[in-house]
Amino acid sequence: MQHTFNSCKGLTEIDLSGLDPSSLEGLAYTFGGCGSLVTIWVDADWALPSSGVSGFQTFYQCVSLVGGAGTAYASSRAGYQYMRIDGAGGAGYLTAKGS
Repeated sequence: MQHTFNSCKGLTEIDLSGLDPSSLEGLAYTFGGCGSLVTIWVDADWALPSSGVSGFQTFYQCVSLVGGAGTAYASSRAGYQYMRIDGAGGAGYLTAKGS
């Protein structure tokens, strides 16, 4: 998914529900430069694989992004590690459908 949504300036939300994340590997700049992006929706069971994933600056300059539990974007938290559902499991930028 490297650079998939890169520079999506006018997009405010993306719905990734139905996407199986189990084979994702490269997430570099997936949402880079999406300054208007506020919400990324995913299924409630979304989880990246436990190994083999990388992604420098996955959320680079996503200044409007907020996870489902209120985690707001910070430039120090722009890597792929934050491509998880925000909440009890830790800070993330994804919002589970139905939450």
